[in-house]
Amino acid sequence: MRRWVWPVAVAAILLGFALLDEHSPAAVVNRAVGGSFIVCGLVVWQRRPDTRTGALMTATGFLDLIPQLLGESGAPALHTLGEAFANVWLAGFGALVLSFPSGRLKGFDRVLVGAWVFGTLIWQIVWLLFLPGDDNVLALWPDAGAADAIDTAQRWFNTLVGTAIAAVALARWWRAGPALRALLLPSLAGALAIIVLAVHSYSSLLVGDWMRPTQELTAFVLFAVPVAFLFGMLRAQLARAGMADLVVALQRAPDEHTLGEILARTLHDPSLELVFWLPGFETYVDEDGRPFPPPADGRVLTPIEHDGVPVAALVHDAALTYEPDLLAGVCAAADVALAHTRLVQELSRSRVRIVEAGDAARRRIERDLHDGAQQRLVSLAIALRLTEDRIKEDPDTAVTLVAAARKELSESLEELRELARGIHPAVLEHGLATALSSLAIRSPTPVQVTCALDGPLPEAVELALYFVACEGLANVAKYAHADAAEVRVTRHGDEVEIEVRDDGVGGADGAGGSGLRGLADRVEALGGRLRVSSPAGAGTVLRAELPCGAGTRTLARS
Repeated sequence: MRRWVWPVAVAAILLGFALLDEHSPAAVVNRAVGGSFIVCGLVVWQRRPDTRTGALMTATGFLDLIPQLLGESGAPALHTLGEAFANVWLAGFGALVLSFPSGRLKGFDRVLVGAWVFGTLIWQIVWLLFLPGDDNVLALWPDAGAADAIDTAQRWFNTLVGTAIAAVALARWWRAGPALRALLLPSLAGALAIIVLAVHSYSSLLVGDWMRPTQELTAFVLFAVPVAFLFGMLRAQLARAGMADLVVALQRAPDEHTLGEILARTLHDPSLELVFWLPGFETYVDEDGRPFPPPADGRVLTPIEHDGVPVAALVHDAALTYEPDLLAGVCAAADVALAHTRLVQELSRSRVRIVEAGDAARRRIERDLHDGAQQRLVSLAIALRLTEDRIKEDPDTAVTLVAAARKELSESLEELRELARGIHPAVLEHGLATALSSLAIRSPTPVQVTCALDGPLPEAVELALYFVACEGLANVAKYAHADAAEVRVTRHGDEVEIEVRDDGVGGADGAGGSGLRGLADRVEALGGRLRVSSPAGAGTVLRAELPCGAGTRTLARS
């Protein structure tokens, strides 16, 4: 529709200037008022089709310009039609002031605009019925006195309605918060223009020096008003032009507190707050972790989601809902910033856990060597020395000592193998199913193993699955008090899943324990995820899902 409006608008504006008899600055500006509304309205209509403001501005401009052209046509019928619609543009202007920025009238606003339609159109037609003149085809009962009385009453009515519209717009702006006040500045400018019109009308009615609303001073004021509405409607796009600066600022934001301040400056809303979603409790909390109550006093909550999952929210002035594109862009930038901040934090915590896990592993190896194999080897050395001393004097005792030494040596070798298996399981060289079966054999709890694989897996994935099974079965033995356990490995396309399930007491803390946290780091490093389900009294399920396709990440062997 806007495609054919542009040529019509250009033709009407050029024709209006071509038919202009007087070329004084006031007359030129007066004729340009309608064109100003039309051009600015079409720009808004094209750039912000989500509102009706552009269409309303365009209609107001045509309602101002077309009656002037009809009145200068020279044809009595067209002249009369122009007179009938001469002031209807005021109703469109009032609707624009009251409905900004959405362009939709609500409640009492409709009554005020309807009253101005009645006063500028219906009452105008009644006046024409009594107005004498050869160019008035509606003069059914020509009577100059009656026409003058109707005109005076009409002007009083229209002036009072205009005063009411200006008062409502001014009160609405005065009661608004800072963000909404900035948004309603065009509406304020329109209200001030209506006040100028009303002052001239009151002056004419009281002292008799009537000046039509479209003359001289009012023409200059009205010409500037569409520009204010244009700027007001495009201010969101001007703000979006600074999104690059916002992204740079968000990259430099060291913490979530600074992030909230940056977003508040970007949206020009000092009352803006950033709150965070607390999973499990299904509520938002503030920076200090306190539950955040539902917003009130003209403030609204806009969620920030990542892949459809809430992560945070902006609590801001309701005025920002009139700029949905800007709000959506800021929320998207905030989502990226939050994800970046949490990734850096998680990476830092992961590095700390890796260092702590390495230190703990070294301490465990040293302890196992000192308390296990080392002690046995010391005992073996003592036994061999005693055997050396008695082999000639007491052969029978020597044989007993040799047997004891052989036993110590066998147990030492077994402990060393177990220690080496914890560092890297050599049994995996015989396949994951064999390795899991060896774990089941050594488990004090009966374990059933199901390994449904149709081919080999990447080495890093097999190693991760093995350690998940190790940790799961170790926890079963230590804490579950279970009668039976099950290890199940299944492959679904490019993803493999391992599940360690028991029928124990449940109640395990999936977030606690360095073993599970280390497992989570290993699984997540391969692009997988680790989950624990352990309702009290219903057993525990440890489940890991890892990608195993061609693009699977690899890790260096431990």
